[in-house]
Amino acid sequence: VRDIDWDVGPICVVMGNEDRGISQEMRDLADETFTLPMCGFAESFNLSAATSITLAHMSAKSSEGKGPLRPGDMEEHEYNCLYLKGLLSSLPQRRTGPALLKQNGIVLPDAIR
Repeated sequence: VRDIDWDVGPICVVMGNEDRGISQEMRDLADETFTLPMCGFAESFNLSAATSITLAHMSAKSSEGKGPLRPGDMEEHEYNCLYLKGLLSSLPQRRTGPALLKQNGIVLPDAIR
């Protein structure tokens, strides 16, 4: 993870599970692969820990003026739609949000449902 040039342009990070990693097909399609350095007795990080470590590294690089995490160029409307979709998905009962909006005359586009 330390040797990756995070500043080359758009990236997609694919995380594999601790048992099998990523598929050979995905590995073959990748421009770069990386591992996370480990110390101590642990054999591997679980997926959430590995993802957190990777995102923290990417975030630290970005705060230095390098790295992939930069302000996006997404239109405000698209951002708001994605934000709303995330909020609706986070409700304990997924039908609650759309039902409340519908009661108030707000019909969601299919892309958000």
